[in-house]
Amino acid sequence: MGLQINNGDLLQNSIISGLYSKAQTYTSNFLNTDTRDFADYLKSNFDTIDKNADNTLSKNEIAAQTARDAKNEQLKKILENNTVEKLTENIDTDKDGNITYKETNPDGNVPDILKGALREIQTTQNFGVAAQNLAQNLCKNYYASSAMTKLAANAVSYLM
Repeated sequence: MGLQINNGDLLQNSIISGLYSKAQTYTSNFLNTDTRDFADYLKSNFDTIDKNADNTLSKNEIAAQTARDAKNEQLKKILENNTVEKLTENIDTDKDGNITYKETNPDGNVPDILKGALREIQTTQNFGVAAQNLAQNLCKNYYASSAMTKLAANAVSYLM
């Protein structure tokens, strides 16, 4: 994968890259695709939706934009089985009622998640627990439900 978490030891980077690859493989099936697609929609339209330019998207701003984009085929597909309110709630990871750009961009959080896993490996030397925690953190980051997050951690644990 070639991912470097720090400028340090190549073995540590190799270990964490391997854990990340395993966790990503087994957690991808648990992720809520509609939520991720809606987050992508919000990210792509962030500046347009953020009418008051406060760098956050309120529920009202999101509702107004989705109503304006009612004929958008991608959006219609996402909303077939979901409500804007539920999707917004899933994306609002800090539960403050607003969506930040960082919340719409889970890929941007991955380096910090990997750094946390590396720190855990360095301090505990317990690769199994680190892999479970990595799976849980990736699932949460990519909007998986708590039940799916637990299943992903169990699957990674089983494979370790």
